[in-house]
Amino acid sequence: MTHESSTLPIGIVTAFCAAWGRLDMDAMAALLHGEIDYHNIPMEPLSGKTAVEAYLRGAAARFDACAWEVHAIAATGDRVLTERVDRMCVEGKWITLPIMGIFEIEDGLIRRWRDYFDLASYRSQWPPVGREGDER
Repeated sequence: MTHESSTLPIGIVTAFCAAWGRLDMDAMAALLHGEIDYHNIPMEPLSGKTAVEAYLRGAAARFDACAWEVHAIAATGDRVLTERVDRMCVEGKWITLPIMGIFEIEDGLIRRWRDYFDLASYRSQWPPVGREGDER
């Protein structure tokens, strides 16, 4: 990816997804707008970089590994749509979650982010081996 393409909306979202795959929370956080709105639908929405970053770092701390597979990505203006499969490894067990995500870029950063997924599918794979209850 060229430097120029990494500043385009698709490049920003691609870099964000790649940071998750490396569990590089510093790189992930660097791509968040200070006034980000994040809605992990059907969960409660979060606003502001401090709240969103704390939530994401807390989630990532439970993962042994992570892989976000982007199957399709498209942009119109500053809005980027992703069809993904997010995989998270917790205590040796992989949780696989198909997701449709929408990212809105403002000032070169992710200003709004919504992920749509099936909560029942997530919960059916939780708790991973050795865990009790849904910690989410």
